[in-house]
Amino acid sequence: MIASTYSHFRKYSLFLVVYSVLIFLNLLYGPLVRATDSGLACPDWPFCFGKVFPDFDFNIFMEVGHRYYSGLLGIILLAGTIWTAIVPELRKSFLGYFILGILLIASQVTLGGLTVLLSLDPATVNLHLLNAILFLLCIGTAAFKAKVLERSPGSNLFVTRNRLLQKDQIPLLIGVLLVFFQIILGGRVSSNYAGLACLEFPTCNGEWIPSVPEPKIQIQVQHRLGAYLVAFYILLINLYGIFKDFSLETKKFVRIAIILLLIQIGLGVVNVYAKLPKLVTAAHTGVAILLFLSVYSIWVQRASELSKNKAA
Repeated sequence: MIASTYSHFRKYSLFLVVYSVLIFLNLLYGPLVRATDSGLACPDWPFCFGKVFPDFDFNIFMEVGHRYYSGLLGIILLAGTIWTAIVPELRKSFLGYFILGILLIASQVTLGGLTVLLSLDPATVNLHLLNAILFLLCIGTAAFKAKVLERSPGSNLFVTRNRLLQKDQIPLLIGVLLVFFQIILGGRVSSNYAGLACLEFPTCNGEWIPSVPEPKIQIQVQHRLGAYLVAFYILLINLYGIFKDFSLETKKFVRIAIILLLIQIGLGVVNVYAKLPKLVTAAHTGVAILLFLSVYSIWVQRASELSKNKAA
């Protein structure tokens, strides 16, 4: 494949980037639904009080709007799949991402329905968030690939499995997994309404390790300990990049990760002392996802460079 020969390649690359942004915005919308206590504004599913267009108040608008927005993303996914399938060059390199995307959005719809029907069961709510992140990761990876190929006319090489998993890439993969696990811990805090179980920072009610084994406090403390570990590990990745002489492009993602880490810590502190303001809560989720994507980009970007060096 030669990227510059694609008749629609640049438009396709732009489409993937814009679609990734739209998915990310929906990931911010979901936490706002929860933060405004709108998750059960419609007690039934897929309709709302048996109607496609119910009588609206604010909470119903938030819940139904989230459903409509998610439906729009599904329509765009189908359109993108058709576009990819009918252009031979695109089909070869990108159709797999869209097939996986269809599977993920189908499971997302199922989890969304279960979230309502099971009355916001914490495990289901968390799975709903994690599945949405995987969907973003799927389309975001396709966008990453399109950008790499666009910058390298004449090359069909994005990344190989061997370079992703070679020995000196494992520390970066561990970083990706740590941040993803931290998002799971954050989702548990949110879905169990444990955001204010500790009313101060960095200690919890005057203790580093609370002596009261109250479930919500335990969930909050686990999340904080995970955050400390992630912060330490990202700083280690920065040192690792210096030792391994990362490229300027890879170092750019490392710097972005450090900046996002500092913002995320600040948002976490504001959440505690300002008693979970709705927009800050949504931003805390959004920055966590961006931090995950930035660490993932460090791993993939370096693997892509190693793959090209090996091919050369």
